[in-house]
Amino acid sequence: MPENQESPQQPFADFRRDEDFEALYANNVQFQPSEWDLKAIFGEVDFENGKPFVQQHTSIAMPWLQAKILLYFLALHVGAYELGNGKIVIPAGVLPPEPPLPTGELESNTLAMQVHEYAKKMREMFILK
Repeated sequence: MPENQESPQQPFADFRRDEDFEALYANNVQFQPSEWDLKAIFGEVDFENGKPFVQQHTSIAMPWLQAKILLYFLALHVGAYELGNGKIVIPAGVLPPEPPLPTGELESNTLAMQVHEYAKKMREMFILK
């Protein structure tokens, strides 16, 4: 094989499911960030007496490195799905709200303002896609 061609990448491991492996459905996810990791809490929207509630059932914590790799693969899969099936239309009622402007002590916090601007930019890109 010529030096400038890469050999096909082999999977780094075999994938095996644990005996306690479960497949669950979620249509809601909440996030709890910490300095060490990001916890995703999954649940399902349900209704009781005509009022919606979220029944949370599973949480997964992952280190920030894995969260960033997950971000890449989620974007890749959603993008490929939309290329083949058309844009996923998000109803106005479930669009992420505009991020609130930092107030109080955070108004003068450079990082807080940068995060706010980043969140605004990400929301705009999300809505336009």
